[in-house]
Amino acid sequence: MKVSEVAALPIRAGAAMRHARLFHPVGVLCSGNITRTAAGGRGLPLSDGEIVGRFSKGAGTPGALPDFAGLAWRTHTGGDTCPWDVLMVSAAARVALRPTTSWSSAVFSTLMPLGYGGNVYWLRARLSSPTQFDGLSVDDMREHLQAGPVVLDVEQAQGTGSFDRLAVIEFDRAAESTWPPGDMAFDPTLNLADGVSLLPQWLTSIRRRAYRSSREGRDAD
Repeated sequence: MKVSEVAALPIRAGAAMRHARLFHPVGVLCSGNITRTAAGGRGLPLSDGEIVGRFSKGAGTPGALPDFAGLAWRTHTGGDTCPWDVLMVSAAARVALRPTTSWSSAVFSTLMPLGYGGNVYWLRARLSSPTQFDGLSVDDMREHLQAGPVVLDVEQAQGTGSFDRLAVIEFDRAAESTWPPGDMAFDPTLNLADGVSLLPQWLTSIRRRAYRSSREGRDAD
């Protein structure tokens, strides 16, 4: 048995016992649009299009209690037929996980860099509207999506350089009422834009097996 398979066993068992994701079990699906704000050809190949996302709480704490805020999103780039999945979590820096007390105070990071065109890039995102979103309640997020849009600024940084604008995401509706029944499974280790890779490769292998085990444990596609 490979090291990545051994590391994924507890995740599969935990997901099976909960009949849900072991991490980020509580969330709300939403949909909208993403608009590129960076100059064409600069940095990662993200383009305009439709987007599906999921706001979640890492440990699944109840109500508005603090937690690790999660943000997953799926889009397509250019003529790609395969989806591009990005998973982010609240962090203090590029790789330092940090719990947060509200959606508006969370700074989301990919935690792992992306390789593209021989360069290494980092992604982060934060809410720009509403500017004040007290608490970290998934129910409150769902209600807000039903009443008005949630907008996020997405930024990219090359290597250790500073972050610059990349795109704007606008989620304007909760998607559960229109999305097919079941649990949408985001996987950033498999669903990548053409030419983009998740780094480092050894950690990507472990993470890929963990996502697969989580899906198997909860019988998700």
